[in-house]
Amino acid sequence: MRIDGSYLLPQTTGTNTSAQSAQMLKEESSFKEQLRAATEKLESATIKTMTPAEVAQRNQEIKEASVQLEALLLKMMYTEMWKTVPKNELFGSSNAMDIYRDMYNEEITKKAAEAGGIGLADYIYKQLTKNQ
Repeated sequence: MRIDGSYLLPQTTGTNTSAQSAQMLKEESSFKEQLRAATEKLESATIKTMTPAEVAQRNQEIKEASVQLEALLLKMMYTEMWKTVPKNELFGSSNAMDIYRDMYNEEITKKAAEAGGIGLADYIYKQLTKNQ
């Protein structure tokens, strides 16, 4: 197949078998058909505008995702902060305690993000919805 004088598929030479040549022609034909179908789909596509209800639903989903992202980032920050705390011989350091601390960090950061957190969720939400 040639476009602007350049071959996209290797050309058949005397060393190529007829089976290889047939396979290349089949691939070229398949590519042409896929390109034609994609072009038709693109040309027939219409831009759908969102209704106010759809915009409100989308904004709510963005807000929830922003809060979840802030909670995740806060949890990562808390986890790293806990790594700086020296181990206490009184309470020991067990796998169960590590799991409890991880679950505790997850819940406390979720609640903090839902209550406003450090303002990151609001900033993300504003950035994602500013072109509306």
